Amino acid sequence: MHDPSVLLFAVPVLKLDIWHDEPGGHDATVVCGHPPQRILRRLAWALRHVRHLHFRWWRYLNVKRWIVDRCEGCGQRFRWKEARHSYQSSERAVWHDPCMSLRHVRGQLDDLTGYVLATADSNARWRATYRLEQLENAAKGEVAS
Repeated sequence: MHDPSVLLFAVPVLKLDIWHDEPGGHDATVVCGHPPQRILRRLAWALRHVRHLHFRWWRYLNVKRWIVDRCEGCGQRFRWKEARHSYQSSERAVWHDPCMSLRHVRGQLDDLTGYVLATADSNARWRATYRLEQLENAAKGEVAS
């Protein structure tokens, strides 16, 4: 399925985006059609479709994320403009940089433990073997290819 949203207006000075959402979650431009290119006609079209519009004000979103977001690993708030790390999935979980590193190391340790105990699946065995080869090459002073 495609995105049901179309960017109608972007106001860079205000850091404001105005989007049109197709009713019923249909693909963009299926129900309401394409918005006109000329600015006055586009404005009139937007006024006719005012119930389908939503606004994204980036300054508000930045403050809201700063207030609301908590690290999934430690539960602490983020400092202003501190980097948030997440996975490209539908989950909204975010982590501090050290917490994401700990999560990564924990995953590696879980893979290696499963490998040693012979309980790892084929993916975990491959990751453990690859990691052990990296460690051996690092001990020899070789660069992994």
